[in-house]
Amino acid sequence: MKKKWIAPVAAIMATLMIFTSCDDWDEEDYDTDAEMSEEYDYDDSEQEETTAPASSALFDAEKDWEHEFASENTNAGTATVMVYMNGSDLESEAGQGSIDIKEMIDSGVGENVNVVIQTMGTKQWQDYGIASDRSQTYVIRDGDLELVRDDLGQLDCTRAETLSDFIGFCKTEYPADRYLFVFWDHGGGPVLGFGLDEWQSDEESLTISEIAQAFSKHQDIHFDIIGMDCCIMGNLETCYALSPFCRYALLSEDFESELGWAYTRWLKRLEETPGIAAPILGKTIVDDTIKENEENMYGDSACISLFNEAVVADLFRAWKAYAYKNEAAMLKKNFSRVHKARGRARSWWDNESNAKISDYYISDMLAIIESVDSSSDEAKKLLSALKASISYYGHTKDKNELTGLAVSLPYGDSDFYDRLKSVYSALGLDNDYIGWLKKFVSENVSFYDYDSFENDWSGWGAYESDYGCNISGGASCEYGYDYENSDYEDDWIYDAEEDIWYQYVDDELYLYDEESDSIFYYDEEEDEIYRYDESTDDWELVACLPVSVKYSA
Repeated sequence: MKKKWIAPVAAIMATLMIFTSCDDWDEEDYDTDAEMSEEYDYDDSEQEETTAPASSALFDAEKDWEHEFASENTNAGTATVMVYMNGSDLESEAGQGSIDIKEMIDSGVGENVNVVIQTMGTKQWQDYGIASDRSQTYVIRDGDLELVRDDLGQLDCTRAETLSDFIGFCKTEYPADRYLFVFWDHGGGPVLGFGLDEWQSDEESLTISEIAQAFSKHQDIHFDIIGMDCCIMGNLETCYALSPFCRYALLSEDFESELGWAYTRWLKRLEETPGIAAPILGKTIVDDTIKENEENMYGDSACISLFNEAVVADLFRAWKAYAYKNEAAMLKKNFSRVHKARGRARSWWDNESNAKISDYYISDMLAIIESVDSSSDEAKKLLSALKASISYYGHTKDKNELTGLAVSLPYGDSDFYDRLKSVYSALGLDNDYIGWLKKFVSENVSFYDYDSFENDWSGWGAYESDYGCNISGGASCEYGYDYENSDYEDDWIYDAEEDIWYQYVDDELYLYDEESDSIFYYDEEEDEIYRYDESTDDWELVACLPVSVKYSA
């Protein structure tokens, strides 16, 4: 897709989208031509001379629209959210499952959105009369939990059959226009997977290959988002496992605090607008979870991201090419991240919260690229796919240790590699790649020092102009990801530098500003910019410029 970066669109991108009525607008106070030229400093040598804006802020555009327009909403009128809640010690010791259930109830879902919760895996539920001696299925109705299945016995959450049965029940009993899925419990990275069931051995878990097996039995439905409210599942391998079954994955690369996700606002938003675009809903989940960790006394450092699953196949190919090229450098140091778990996390091997990310061989992909090789063609292609795969990234305001997505490299651990090999082989990952990973087993090397990277990295916004084809960048970038080859080329893409969404429909550019809930359309042929007015259900020509302007080139 040839992306057309037009100066007037860049100007709209640069605004805070705060409009004023023309009763408050004075041409003498705001000279459009002069101030725009000076403020934005764009080259208009090739632009046709246009008429200055009329004195009316917005007016109905008499125009024949010949194609479908973008919207921040889909046509979905109902949604079903499946919550696979393995309470574990998080519930028996701290009641964290019950707290999150209350957040779900407080959202007011029930008319347009079904929230179906399967309770399992804890020896003591703390609230809502949930049974501890057996598994149950509930649905949120009229501000409370309604028990809908009580004949399940004590299910094992770590079995693929348990997961598959739950999906089958939800899609049959609560069919909807769209589906979302949430895993709730501990996470152990791509090798150890999901779920510490208190009724099972600590060695048991639901692996990513078993998760894929369970979802594969229900390909008559497709999920908009599959999320994992658990630790350290934000990795390439998990995204690969989920990619056939969902449009987006929402995962944490870091350990989670005991707060986990914040549920109330995004479920409320979904209930009010069940057709809300998946990436915009995903951003709400990320933003609220980060905000809660910033403001709540029980919060902690958090890193959670939304991943575009349509990019994952390209990302995996680019990662292999890069990794093979840089094998020698990656074997000289242990590139696993090193910090200790707090909050929700616990060691997979004992009951104490003394785990470290390095125990799971979590290696941040961008940190490796910037530390090993960021200039080769393989590096540029990998960065392009990585940037496109991270649809939205959230991190608390503390030091940015993690950038969203990791891979697992089994430095010096043959037992871990054996388990990795079993999981990855069952998942269908490339046998050559699985064999290549064995080279790391014999490398008992010191940890790489990431201080320089952590001090220099300022966030994904810095990569927009080179790898994101930033709308304000002025032109297509050499290593921008080609969304035209993606199944979801028509979905909203987030510009991390400008804090705005954009989308192409029939090669036409649209912008969506979430703060003002405004959609804009640029007509290149007529050199006109329109805003959608929901009250009139019409597109109106923007005729006076925003009073408050923000721009960073």
